[in-house]
Amino acid sequence: MNHLGSKNMTYTEVFDKGTATHVVTAILYGAQAFFIFDREVSSSENTQDIQGNLEVIIKKIPSISIEGKGDVTLTDREKQSKNTFSCKFYGDFALDSNPVNYEDAINLYKSLPKRLGENGEKAVPVKVWLYPLKKLDNRAAQLLREISENNLYKAEAIIQQMTDVKMRCNDLMRQPTAKNFPDMKRSIGQFREYCEQFTLMFQKQLAHTLTSIRRDQLDEEKLMEVLIRAERSPFGKLQVEEYLSRRQQEMDTVESFINKLHPVKVLSSEHELNKVVTDPKVQYIVCYCFTSLNDEEEYLSDLRKWLQTDESSTNDIHQSNKVELWIKNKELHQKARRYLQEFQEFSQSNTTSNTQSNTLRQNIQYIISAFCDTNNPGASIRLYEAGSLVNDRFSPPAKPSPPTILSMTHERVKLSLKPADYGKEFVTGYKIGYRIHNEEKWDNHTIETPAQEVTFKGLQPNKTYEFRCSSMCKAGLSAVSDLVTGRTLPTSPPESIQCNADLTCLQLQWKEPSVKGEGVIIRGYKVQYKHENQSWSEMRTKTKRENCEIRGLNPETVYTIRLLAVCGDHGVSAPSDEKVISTPKFFIKYQLLKDSTLLTKAKPSVHQLKTIHSESGYRKFVLGEENSAMGSKVILLVGATGSGKTTLINGMANYILGVDWNDDFRFKLVHEITNQSEAHSQTSQVTAYEINHNPGYKIPYSLTLIDTPGFGDTRGIEQDKKITESISKFFTSDDGIDQIDAVCFVVQASLARLTHTQKYIFNAVFSIFGKDIKDNILILINFCDGEKPPVLEAIKTGNIPCTPDSNGDPTHFKFNNSALCANNQSSNVSFNQMFWDMGAHSMETFFTSLGKLEAKSLKLTKEVLQERKKLEVNLQGLQPQIKAGLVKLEEIRKTEINLEQNKDLMEANKNFEFEVEVTVPKQEEIHGHFITNCQQCHFTCHEICQIPNDKDKIKCSAMKDGNCTVCPGKCVWSVHFNQKYKWIYEQQKEKQTYEEIKKNYEKAHGEVMTVAKIFQKLKKNYDIVKESVKSLIIKSSRSLKRLREIALRPNPLSTTEYIDLMIQTEEQEAEPGYEERIQSLRDVRANAEIAGKIERGEDVFVSPKRKEREPSLRKKYENRNLTPSRDVRRRDSEIDNINIPTTNRFRVLNENPEEEVFWRNPLDRRDQQGEHRDLDIRLGREGGRKRSRETTEGEREQGSKPLRGKRERR
Repeated sequence: MNHLGSKNMTYTEVFDKGTATHVVTAILYGAQAFFIFDREVSSSENTQDIQGNLEVIIKKIPSISIEGKGDVTLTDREKQSKNTFSCKFYGDFALDSNPVNYEDAINLYKSLPKRLGENGEKAVPVKVWLYPLKKLDNRAAQLLREISENNLYKAEAIIQQMTDVKMRCNDLMRQPTAKNFPDMKRSIGQFREYCEQFTLMFQKQLAHTLTSIRRDQLDEEKLMEVLIRAERSPFGKLQVEEYLSRRQQEMDTVESFINKLHPVKVLSSEHELNKVVTDPKVQYIVCYCFTSLNDEEEYLSDLRKWLQTDESSTNDIHQSNKVELWIKNKELHQKARRYLQEFQEFSQSNTTSNTQSNTLRQNIQYIISAFCDTNNPGASIRLYEAGSLVNDRFSPPAKPSPPTILSMTHERVKLSLKPADYGKEFVTGYKIGYRIHNEEKWDNHTIETPAQEVTFKGLQPNKTYEFRCSSMCKAGLSAVSDLVTGRTLPTSPPESIQCNADLTCLQLQWKEPSVKGEGVIIRGYKVQYKHENQSWSEMRTKTKRENCEIRGLNPETVYTIRLLAVCGDHGVSAPSDEKVISTPKFFIKYQLLKDSTLLTKAKPSVHQLKTIHSESGYRKFVLGEENSAMGSKVILLVGATGSGKTTLINGMANYILGVDWNDDFRFKLVHEITNQSEAHSQTSQVTAYEINHNPGYKIPYSLTLIDTPGFGDTRGIEQDKKITESISKFFTSDDGIDQIDAVCFVVQASLARLTHTQKYIFNAVFSIFGKDIKDNILILINFCDGEKPPVLEAIKTGNIPCTPDSNGDPTHFKFNNSALCANNQSSNVSFNQMFWDMGAHSMETFFTSLGKLEAKSLKLTKEVLQERKKLEVNLQGLQPQIKAGLVKLEEIRKTEINLEQNKDLMEANKNFEFEVEVTVPKQEEIHGHFITNCQQCHFTCHEICQIPNDKDKIKCSAMKDGNCTVCPGKCVWSVHFNQKYKWIYEQQKEKQTYEEIKKNYEKAHGEVMTVAKIFQKLKKNYDIVKESVKSLIIKSSRSLKRLREIALRPNPLSTTEYIDLMIQTEEQEAEPGYEERIQSLRDVRANAEIAGKIERGEDVFVSPKRKEREPSLRKKYENRNLTPSRDVRRRDSEIDNINIPTTNRFRVLNENPEEEVFWRNPLDRRDQQGEHRDLDIRLGREGGRKRSRETTEGEREQGSKPLRGKRERR
């Protein structure tokens, strides 16, 4: 120790400043190494034996020389035991890899000396010797106070704890899980960094505190405060241990999950996952995702905050929030394990080589990844498709239950498939594997829908098969189900069963099964039969023969029959197709045949059905007795002439009555006896055919068929009016119908386009009905050959109101009745039978659809018919009254002009004559229909009337509240009669003298008349003329408005342009009778023109030229500063007929201002000079020369001309 003398001191200031108390006199260099061996022990093993073996093996390690020579000599049992040990190494050496087993530990132990370096340069201080400076010099500082060993031990324990924490962190960061998921490694590294910062802070504070205490500058309580603060901080032993334990448990769990999913690829981050997802070669990705590994713990935040606090802060115990790791949450952990199990099964079933999936599907990848997803804590399975996330809670279909065999035949099997509950919602189909028992090769049958029952064929008879299935989804197949076995039947069923029925027995013949299994011999047959819902009765043939007879049956009974082939020990075949047959009974068709009338004797013969004829307001034929227990349907058949309505009805009757192709008879329900041309409708009037339900009918309800005459025949629109009137009468009669199930428009299939006449027929028919019938309108297409008929496109192009079907076509049914009465014994019988079968199928489809239609009330349709009739009657009355009124006004105008211009000449010459045009009534004979004439007004009020009896004229459409709404006098109904002529009005010129006019007015008014008074009377006549037509115009307008609201289609004959096209078509085609049809169309056009003007709100008396001279006349009128009164207009003939401004013009109004109406409809009349003159008038009942009002009874009967005179205004 001589070198420690005061003379040898280099740093003598330590004595003066007192900065040191000891000097280092020696240091021992070396290294420490610790090997820790471990082994898991099961409950069945003896712990003492294992511990003893371990000690023996470990004690043999020092026997190896330090130079690495020699080896450990172990027995066989010891060698087997050492393989179960694991090893961990702790020491002062930096190793490339840690030892994990006994061999690694031995190899490391041998290499320890070399790891110190050749000259020991890699050694570390192991021991230090200190010498007190006080013994060298009294000036040296010395310890004034000793520190308790307990506190020093505590400080040392804290530092040692932090050292251990650092080592454990390093171990965790080196684990495979940390490498697979860098975020976990980063979190542990952050924790280690915080611990290192804490250690430095603690050591710094401890060094200062210890020195100060030894110098007696601080009390030892200060050291205790430092220790307490460290222990109570988040870096306390308990909190640190809990954190590391949580990390270790989580990493161990994740590692075990990954090991179980090996060799599924692990992607360390969401970024790497996105690289795979966006790969265009990959279509689907199924990803098992750890969603809670990257959760930021509050504990690390607490560590960071504590490091940032002041040393003098409170020493309260750190209270951290209770952290529940996802693996400690029972629900989340179970979910993660369940997902793991299903993901493992799903990925293995799609990636391993097996009989269902021989190669890896290149466009599907299965991966493991981890990223934060708070919506799915713990773990989830994600499905990606074409680069996008499809579902973040994907449940791959789990292993399904074994398929259940519902039935098996010789070649076919029906299976019931039941997917597992897990992933059931993602199942898109199934893959079924089947093979013959003991064979290796599997055949597969794939179903692309999630249907849970499947039938497929292709099996061999009399073989035992094994079946299994996998559920399919977008991303692959589930695990394969367990096997189920079943045996196919030995043969196919017996075939071609033929049956003849007698009253109490059935004779059967059939063919043997066409397919038989290997080694199968048919021993006989089972014949099973039953009636309705009874159990099967059975009989067996004693030998293999393909015929038998069933006796003891009931007559008039329906039986169901089936056969099975008996094959001895191999079992029986599947039942044959069931055959339904009835023992004979007295069929309804045979009963009807007996009561029918033979029309044509042929093959087959044609018979007229016997029906009950009823004339209850319309023609009605009833077939069978009323059956109130069954429902009923009503259909109306309408269509053009020649569309085949009559034949279609007869076809329906034969179908309903069950007439078969092989029957030697056919029925006719409709048999019109007529010699008319085919251009005329073969049906003469509206007829109802009521087919009351009977057992044996092919429809489950009674049916009423309403047959109507064909529209559009060569007799023209007059005939169509009669048809419409007949339908109206049918609907409104007391015994008529109040609801309808279908309005069936019958058309020919070949109509490729609709002519103007054909469009007229469609619109004329649909104009009869209300808008609520639209959904019940059906198109029945006759003469179809199976292809799409051209008429459908024509109907769509023609904008015909029909409800479309699923293909966008009008709802329609196709028929072909060409084989209805065809010879069923001719050489081409097969061709005719084909058309018969097609017709029967069409009938079945039609009546099935009809049964589903909801009946519609005819209330709105009846209102349409009533409004149309009122409008027609009003327009018929308007036309002659307007014509008569124009002539009357012209007569008044000319009379006024002559009286004004020749006033002086008239007074000088009482016999001064002038010529005027007057209206003269005439009679025109009619034929073929009834009419309603007013005997007082000599006016035709309803030209085509359906009321034949004069006593019932109150029911005529022209009557309302007991009075006529059409004739000028609005006379009571009882003065209206059916006559053989109609009234028409013609214009003729008549000469008058002033003296005659004067006498007429004086006689009528009982006073002396001057020219001025005559002017006033003429003006009153003018007003009366206008008043007469006003009510008809108002009624017509209301009818037009209401029809627009409720009618399915406007009347095609209400449009003048449409009528002009029809006239043009008639002129071009020039078919026989076209001149009469054109004249009828022109007559209708006049009414249409009036209706159009009324609907547009135009004046019925304004002509185009009137507007040209109106401005100058108005100016002239206004310059005269005239103010006309309510009933008198300006007498000046120049301005009498102009449109006067609303404030000054003459107004013909009711007393109620709200009912003031002006009608402006143009109607041209030419005077004798050919000039257009427009008259704004209301028709009156006076006109022409004064005549006696009275008409004798004889004159009324003969239809003589009326004597007219003044009458009171109503």
